[in-house]
Amino acid sequence: MKEAGERLSAAAGALHAAVHLYGVMGTPLYATLAARGANDAEIVALVSRGKEGAAPMHLFSSVHYLLLRNPSDPLSRFFATLTPSPQPPEDAFPEFLRFCREHRQEILELLDTRTVQTTYVERCRTVMPLLSRVADEAGEPLNLVEIGCSAGVLLTFDQYAYALEQGGRVGAADATLTLSVGVVGGPGPPLRIPRIGARIGLDLHVLDAGSEDERRWLLAFSFPEHREQQAALATALNVVARTPIRMIEGDALDTLPAVLADTPDPLCVFHSACLMYWSSQAKAALDALLVDASRNRSIYRVAMEPTDRFMSEQKGRADGSEQSGGGARIRGEAIVTRYHGGVVDRIATARTAPHYGFVEWID
Repeated sequence: MKEAGERLSAAAGALHAAVHLYGVMGTPLYATLAARGANDAEIVALVSRGKEGAAPMHLFSSVHYLLLRNPSDPLSRFFATLTPSPQPPEDAFPEFLRFCREHRQEILELLDTRTVQTTYVERCRTVMPLLSRVADEAGEPLNLVEIGCSAGVLLTFDQYAYALEQGGRVGAADATLTLSVGVVGGPGPPLRIPRIGARIGLDLHVLDAGSEDERRWLLAFSFPEHREQQAALATALNVVARTPIRMIEGDALDTLPAVLADTPDPLCVFHSACLMYWSSQAKAALDALLVDASRNRSIYRVAMEPTDRFMSEQKGRADGSEQSGGGARIRGEAIVTRYHGGVVDRIATARTAPHYGFVEWID
């Protein structure tokens, strides 16, 4: 466990790094709060209690959650998700500091008991092309297991339509949501939405899409300026609430073996912005688990995770030498793998953007 001084130093570094990241991601309010907060001992101390790898977001979203619960507080005037005419972000920090002081115990309880749940329905734009490719190889109906499912939004990716930037549309004409996605490169058949069999979600803390309070926690992770994103997530949560999904709470390394044994082929395990929080030992254990489970079958895996560069910036360890280009370097990586007979074969690799709006196939 890190010493207190190291935790505070790491928290200040994470806030400094978050200024650039939030600027790229289109949230000037959080960028401003991070810049001012990095030099404020009280805010740094709160951030030090947040989830490593996303500590500033953990704090800001906890505050957003409390404001969504009680939007009458003056700080709400700076959140575009709470007012049609938000005040300038550069004036927000005094109110933010005041709010954190007044609600310190509530915030600490949230940081200690609630996990980071950055669930966006827009991630389905990346999921769809990847699982389309898996289905072309594995067959249908494709049975899905998501590690780090939160409320299960990505497990309903097939319920939405997708407008392709290169032209065309995938999905039903009367879909509840239509998401725009760009797909570059990639061999094989045209994109399509595969038929889905079982939907199984694993998470340390499964969220109930039908619970008003848990929906509020998820919605709080939408950036304040992203009204449309928050509205789309609210719509997707309604879809999740009426879709049969088997949710299993607990450590995936403990729950996954039985799930794999009970789920028929074709089977795909996937995760998105989840293993970024795992230790190297836990990641290796997952790989070994899948290798062992594939001795007499094929198991497909789709991994959508941030690059090491992105994670270094999140934790405040980047030197800034590669931050040019308007954030173009801040990307994720998507890897499609097949485990068969205890052997691991990488099928495809793609790049993704922070907003998950495109998939660029590398191979």
